Amino acid sequence: MKTVNVHGGNVHKASRNMGTSLENILDFSANINPLGMSPEGTESMKRHFEEIIHYPDPDLHGLTSTLSRVWNMPESYIALGNGAAELIYGICRLSNIDTVYVPAPGFSEYAHAANSCGLQVKEYSLTYDAQQHTFTYNLDLLIDTMKECTRSIVFIGNPNNPCGTLWTDRSEALFRVCQENHHYIVFDESFIDFVGDSFSMREYVKRYEYCVVVHSLTKFYAVPGLRVGAMMAHPTVIEQIKASIPTWSVNHLAQVYGKAAVLDRAYIESTREFLGREKEWLYTQLDALKVFELVKPSVNYILGKLDSKYSFGDLQDYLYTKSILVRDCSKYSTLGPNWFRIAVKDHAANITLLTVLKEYFQNYRR
Repeated sequence: MKTVNVHGGNVHKASRNMGTSLENILDFSANINPLGMSPEGTESMKRHFEEIIHYPDPDLHGLTSTLSRVWNMPESYIALGNGAAELIYGICRLSNIDTVYVPAPGFSEYAHAANSCGLQVKEYSLTYDAQQHTFTYNLDLLIDTMKECTRSIVFIGNPNNPCGTLWTDRSEALFRVCQENHHYIVFDESFIDFVGDSFSMREYVKRYEYCVVVHSLTKFYAVPGLRVGAMMAHPTVIEQIKASIPTWSVNHLAQVYGKAAVLDRAYIESTREFLGREKEWLYTQLDALKVFELVKPSVNYILGKLDSKYSFGDLQDYLYTKSILVRDCSKYSTLGPNWFRIAVKDHAANITLLTVLKEYFQNYRR
């Protein structure tokens, strides 16, 4: 299966092309906390900045022990990496694996990681309800697929990117099949902090040796430029993953920031409270334009499809002239032309986007 490695968030290229500064670009193509960085994490970096004269702690002791307390997870069950993406590549290097199952639509790095390791990639499709505008996992189909093969990796986005579908099943059926057939079931929870711990599958790694949970610290805590991610799994799996991660993969400031940010309760609660309101408001405002077919958001991004009488490429180009970036999702498997994704940003930025969209559709000429 051939995939296209295209990501949002390339503000640097946009800045060069537009001849403007990063500050003048409204980037709705990357799904980052609209409130910005954690104040506690930022202050911690300032206090420890001069320590970058030393190598980072190769044992990542401070951040690992803090996450252990926050997640109620033994330290031996935790590994850290240069963002969730590095850990996904490490997972695909687990021994005795020949096939990787990825959701469609789903995050492109699952397939790219598998391809980089010479593994076969197979898709399993989420079910789209065109009437309800929702994507759902087909648990029965996934279980039947797992019964027919052995020693594979199954990636599940929770919530899934780009559609936001949450994994809500808590039955043991899929775990039993994976355990019996030596499949690794990997829950990518890079956006789980936006919805809260009750939706996480991390407790299952204590019960099933083949269960893995990947967790990003760059999305919710708004530091994609620092690159830090975590994963949870049985210690035997953790040790295999660590063997493929370079020493000093997580830099000192990323460790310092992460340790303080995950304890910043005021910031965490403010983010969830704000996003709970803003994502519903933005969804309602976009829906009122009557030109989009929208998937109701669970986290900080909205997947949608532009009415076929319009060209999303033309709309994207127009937004680009206004220094606004949105994510083209036409290359995602099972989606296609006119599908797009936008992040939920702060209220002022969201109003700017809506104003420009209204201008475009009011002045539209076929």
